[in-house]
Amino acid sequence: MSRVDPESNSFESSLVQWTKTTSGLVLMLLAVQFLTGTLLAFYYVPSVDNAHLTVSFIERVLSSGAWLRSLHHYGSQWLSLFAFLHVVRLTWQHGYRDCRGQWIASVLLFALVMAAGGTGYSLPWDTRAFFSTRVAEGLVGGLPIIGKMARLWLLGSNQISTLTLSRFFALHVLVTPFLILLLLAWRLRAVRIRLIPRQFIVAGLVFLALALWALKNPAPLGPSVAEAGPDYLPRPGSQFLWLYETLKYVPGGLGSIVGLVLPAMAILILVSLPWLKLDFLRGRSSDPQRLVGLVILSTCVVLVVVMTSASYISDRRDQRTREQLARQAAQEEVVRHQPFSPVLLNESAINSSSTNSPPPAYIQFCANCHGLHGEGGKQGALKFPPLKGVAQKQRRAIDDIVALLNDPKAYGLEPPMRSFATKLTDDEKRAIAEWVEKLQP
Repeated sequence: MSRVDPESNSFESSLVQWTKTTSGLVLMLLAVQFLTGTLLAFYYVPSVDNAHLTVSFIERVLSSGAWLRSLHHYGSQWLSLFAFLHVVRLTWQHGYRDCRGQWIASVLLFALVMAAGGTGYSLPWDTRAFFSTRVAEGLVGGLPIIGKMARLWLLGSNQISTLTLSRFFALHVLVTPFLILLLLAWRLRAVRIRLIPRQFIVAGLVFLALALWALKNPAPLGPSVAEAGPDYLPRPGSQFLWLYETLKYVPGGLGSIVGLVLPAMAILILVSLPWLKLDFLRGRSSDPQRLVGLVILSTCVVLVVVMTSASYISDRRDQRTREQLARQAAQEEVVRHQPFSPVLLNESAINSSSTNSPPPAYIQFCANCHGLHGEGGKQGALKFPPLKGVAQKQRRAIDDIVALLNDPKAYGLEPPMRSFATKLTDDEKRAIAEWVEKLQP
């Protein structure tokens, strides 16, 4: 007979107990998010005119504001990681079978944490946030059947505007926190939570590490959309780099499937795992439910690690990209240490009309294709011409450009150029035409 080593069993049992501290870590990080988010909400204004300005105020004027925002920013990333690890731990330790309520709550909590991160990323309304909102708009709009209505609901209208930002704000600070608290209340009522010393120890150490990391690494804040140069390269946060890189290799129509449908299906399968009948897998595993769970989670890990690494590697290999990203980081660091200068709304409007900054309607409808400053752009295999020097061509006076926006085909332009007759007001068309007319090649 084989003899069991009691010291080995004791070590394994102790290791298992330490892995159970993931629940305490998730609760601690949730508390950090709720507290810092509440404090930041006292100063934040969810409008396209003031959002970036108020975040800049928090960063440069509010006492410990930069640290609080960094805690919230990086805490969101750490929370996503530990919520995922918690699901992995439950999968490995048969939580779907022994603790069904905890399993369902943990999977749904991870999904809500990711949703909160996605909606919160747009709130600073810097150039990164604007383009991430464009990506979200495209993903939602590309959904089969419901895409058109879902896009209109998400944006609040036909275009990205203050209504869009206010909806992201409501989803981030009202809807997802309410659902998370509802989920936690259900679990706390169903089971008696026992806080053990090791949970306090691990949670305290992780919070200390997060606090020091946030103190040393300020949360990124790029320029506002109107201030970004033509060479600015927006890059999403680390938790969304995998999606940014994956969408480069996926045809446009499949982006919504990869970015939204497949993750939703994975969450649905994990939630229903305790009740799935998987007898056809008995030949491959004595526990087919755990096999399916581990395959899904392992696929997520491989996809995120591979695509995130590919994004970093491609940026580093391209010398121009590497140098531009370094310049942007240096510029952000300089701006971070400059004195805060408030801008009144009417002053902002005067400056916008007196300089060659792109009008808001151009930023919302045209910048994604023709570039923020009319330098031209590319989306997949489609190339969009620059607008600089357009006024020097025939039939491109201001009135012509207005008419072109109403009926592109009358000026020989074919899709993907589309009519903006019903999407832009006459004043917005005129503002775009006057701005384009001033662009020099």
